This record gives sequence, structure tokens and C-alpha cells, in this order.
Amino acid sequence: MTRLLLLGCGAFGRVHLAALSRLGREALVLEPDAAMRAAAPAGTRFVADLDAALRDCEAVLIATPPATHVALAQAVLRGGRDLFLEKPATETAAESAMLHELAEARGCIVQLGLFFRFHPKAQAIHRLAQDGGFGRIHHLSARMSGLKRARGDSGALLNDAVHFADLLPWIAGEAPSHVFATLSDPLRRGREDLALIQLRFPSGATALIEAGCVLPGEHADAVVPGAETRKLLAVAGSAALAEVDFMAETLRLRRGAHHPAGGGAWLPDHAPAEDLGAVALDPVGVVAAQLAAFLQAVATRVKRGPDLYEGGVLPLRILDAARRSAHEMRVQEFSD
Repeated sequence: MTRLLLLGCGAFGRVHLAALSRLGREALVLEPDAAMRAAAPAGTRFVADLDAALRDCEAVLIATPPATHVALAQAVLRGGRDLFLEKPATETAAESAMLHELAEARGCIVQLGLFFRFHPKAQAIHRLAQDGGFGRIHHLSARMSGLKRARGDSGALLNDAVHFADLLPWIAGEAPSHVFATLSDPLRRGREDLALIQLRFPSGATALIEAGCVLPGEHADAVVPGAETRKLLAVAGSAALAEVDFMAETLRLRRGAHHPAGGGAWLPDHAPAEDLGAVALDPVGVVAAQLAAFLQAVATRVKRGPDLYEGGVLPLRILDAARRSAHEMRVQEFSD
């Protein structure tokens, strides 16, 4: 079995350990923070030296703060080790592009930890879109916001919006052509803690992403203690409408369309809501699905999830454009 090393044992690092346990796997853990080590599950085996640990493992999972990703990923890839890298891959698209080139040169499997790519309800929406079930998609929206701690290592873009900067183009089947964003710092701490991003796609479809930690929440967060959150996805097309509440584990689909009526009005004609049958899965289960795909990719040398280009460069280019847009207060053209 592949020998694994986990770098980072914070809140989400511990989710990784729980997910590995469900898969009947374990990993050595490198975590310099004593408080984090104390919070780890009983029986966790820690190592202290990165270089020695890299020599003894075959694949590495990185679940450390974003600012540490570049240096750690470089060490892993230069050592020829396969890598599962939690989102965001890096802080900028240029850094992800550099790591992607290094991974390709060393022949390493790299998979990004983009949680919603492996959520059954997001996958059901993606399949429906790919099969043409929405008809012509005209709008997508996503909210990942609530009342929660403002992370010290990142703001709303890298912590939350990155999920949907990846997911919405994946569902739409195309990269955006234009980006417009408004970012604000309501806590006055020097980071964007509220982000609104508008996207326009070459097909004419539009999208809206809302992310932040200073808005009302609706559900208790399953990973962050004391947090209240909303995690919503909506897709509207010419043949169907769908909405997912990831916290309530609901997916509502209504097939149908607007049709002309008297006096120039158009009236909706949609069937009753239906459930696509996507199973419920807790956060540990979703991460277990991600890691199972990664381990299979390591064994077969066939990629199973988003790599550093698809899951790193592309969504981070959207976030880079959002920063420029907010700074310049104008729409940014975006080309793949």
C-alpha cells in the first residue's frame, strides 16, 4: 500500500485523517504546532523532519495554510512524490502554473482538494448539465457565506470563493469571458472578508458568487466549531432549474420553461420538483471520496480529479481577475 505523509493537522487536516481511517488507511503526520498535535486523534503517528519523512513516503497530502503551499509542494514534487494539495492550490495563478510545470516535468500525479467536485449533489448537477438536461444554461449562482471566524491566513477569495470559481465553470462547461468583482473589508483587518464576483461566459450565460464570513448563516458548520453558514448552488437553463443546499443535503430540480402568453407576458410552465437521487454524504465522506480517487490515480498513474492546471491555474486566474476588477473598478476580460 502507498505510504502516505500528511502535512498539517489543523481542523481540515483532522478531516483528512478521519477520511483515511474510513478507507482503512493511515498516514504519518508532520505538524509543528503543539496545540494541533494535541487535538489530533489518539494514535496519530507524528514525524518531526520533513526531508526524512519525504524519503520514507510515496505520496503526500498537504493541508496547511495557503501561504505555505508553494514551498512545501516544491519540496514534494522535486522529491518525485505524488501530491494531494488542499485548496487553494496557491495564492496566485502564476504560482500554480509554476508548480504544474514542475509536476509535469517530474511525472508526478497531483490532485487538488476541491471538495465540491466530489460532492454527490454537485456531481449530479454536473452530469445533468453535460447531458443537456438544463438546455441552454443562462445563469449559475453560488453562496458560500455566513457568520464564522475570519481566518488569519486568507480572506473570502482563497478560503471560500475558490470553490465556486472552480465549480461554476466546470458545470457550465466553459471558462468565463469577463469578470467583475466587488471586494470589501468590513472588519478593517486588511483582507477581503466579503466578496461578490460576477462572471459572463462566451455562451452568454452569467454567474454570481457570494463569499464571506460576516453575513447571517443558516446551518451549523460541520467542520468549523461555532460557525453558521450557507452553502448554496443554483443553475437555471432553458429546460430546467435546480437548487442545491449543501448544508441541508437537498437537491430540487424542476423541468420546464417559460412560454408566451397573452399581452406579451411569458409564464413559467415547470413540472413539480424532483430529486435526482444523489446520496447524502458528510464532509468526511466527501474527502474520503477525493482521497480514494487520488490513491487510485497514484496506483494506476491515471488522473482522477482536477490537477494543478484545472484546479489551480484556472480558478485562481478568476480570483486574480476579481482582485484587479475590484481595485480598478472595471470589468476584466478573461481568456483561457
